[in-house]
Amino acid sequence: MKRMPEALTEGAFDLLILGGGITGAGVALDAALRGLRVALIDKGDFASGTSSRSSKLAHGGLRYLENGDFHLVYEALHERGRLLYNAPHLVHPLRFVLPFYEGARVSSWRFRIGLILYDILAGARNIRRSRAIALPHLRREFSALRSEGLRGGAEYFDAQMDDARLCLEVLRTAALHGAIVANYVEAIAFDFSGGVIRGVRAVDRLSGEELAITAKQVLNATGPWSDAVRRLAGEDGEPLLRPTKGVHLILPDRQLSAAFLLLHPADGRVFFVLPFGRKTLLGTTDTVWDNSPDKLSVAPEDIEYLLAGFNHYFTPPLSASDVRNSFAGLRPLIRSRPGQPSDLSREFHLHASPSGLLTAAGGKYTTYRHMAEVITDMVARRLGLSRRCRTRSFRLDGAPHQPWPQFRTSTIRTLTSTCHLTEETATHLVERYGRRAIEVADYLHHDPTLSQRVVADEPDILAEFTYQRDHEMAVMPADFLLRRTHLGLFHPELLCNPPDAFLGMERSRRPQDRLQ
Repeated sequence: MKRMPEALTEGAFDLLILGGGITGAGVALDAALRGLRVALIDKGDFASGTSSRSSKLAHGGLRYLENGDFHLVYEALHERGRLLYNAPHLVHPLRFVLPFYEGARVSSWRFRIGLILYDILAGARNIRRSRAIALPHLRREFSALRSEGLRGGAEYFDAQMDDARLCLEVLRTAALHGAIVANYVEAIAFDFSGGVIRGVRAVDRLSGEELAITAKQVLNATGPWSDAVRRLAGEDGEPLLRPTKGVHLILPDRQLSAAFLLLHPADGRVFFVLPFGRKTLLGTTDTVWDNSPDKLSVAPEDIEYLLAGFNHYFTPPLSASDVRNSFAGLRPLIRSRPGQPSDLSREFHLHASPSGLLTAAGGKYTTYRHMAEVITDMVARRLGLSRRCRTRSFRLDGAPHQPWPQFRTSTIRTLTSTCHLTEETATHLVERYGRRAIEVADYLHHDPTLSQRVVADEPDILAEFTYQRDHEMAVMPADFLLRRTHLGLFHPELLCNPPDAFLGMERSRRPQDRLQ
């Protein structure tokens, strides 16, 4: 995947997508597989907004059952199953523990009914059936869990994902099937013909060059920025969105053998404690955000809220000084029914403007593929085309052609024997790049020093930076450190003082490009 903004001006596209988050990426892949000529631009890096700031879960949403959102949960559970098949290197099963406490907002019998429904709705795509956990077993396995009022628990399975890399992988797959994608290209004005949008004027934020991009159909998939883009197109109606802020904290590794779904003692909201690499991920908040998405920040009260929830259940308690890092994302939820922010619908809506602009609003990361199918169906109808969706069982670029467990074992063995990598490093590469792990390791044949770790206590190696530059459109330090890797999340000081590896990347020789 190469950055070629000049290709955006070569003829008219069937579809131009504004926004390189997961919704735009999903549509780019679906449309490209149907034979449409597709372009996608983002004013920043791919997945630099909401799509890299999630809870890192591909899940049905157990808590949505409480609101009666059975259709949403059914759809999300089945899309979770497709993700596990289509991207097994980036999405993997994760065990969840649900402790039952006396006097909790949701009683244990209601949770048990919810888990039975969760299993039923997942159907044949269920990972593993939920089951009860006896109190003695729960206390033995999780000695740090608060025992006062504990009455037992249950376990169920969902999935954990690398959200930013999954978005990047969808875009990479779209590019391999003909889509033209470019980060750091911002739409600054719309071009009209007869009152209908026929493209945009854009600027390459890296070179300063202005670009005229022509398209039969334009899709606004900019997430929290959707209403701003609609205003840029001349619309003055009511906002489509009521964004809510979700904050997560990176904590030291608590060596949890499972994730936890818990109810916050202050308001009864669901929050998660998740194993995340060699760290622990704690989240999330859910508060309405009325300011610009560009001004999003983590407030001290967000940190206090999450730590209060964690400390209510676990010992030893943590303080703000224990927080390694934090990040906030905006959920682009539809402005709909009144109520608490957590009650806002996670459904999505496709809005058609008189100008012809289509805007995708709302939705969940887990259901991105289905949203993309619905959106691309609409685009195809507008273009007078009849093309079948191919993404339901279409494996992404890094997914192996053979069963994942077999591929994982054999490729780790190959990397350790032929590239002299440790098993830990080989495992890391396979689980991040899938079948492209061999290509990352190819750099070591030209420069063995690239096998060195970037940070001593993390598995990332220097060869990844050169690969990300050459094949994943990484340009800025944050592209490498926050989205292609987690290094900047785990070690935020690297963002202010990037590793010396960035200075030496141009020295490295590139192996033959095997992506064509």
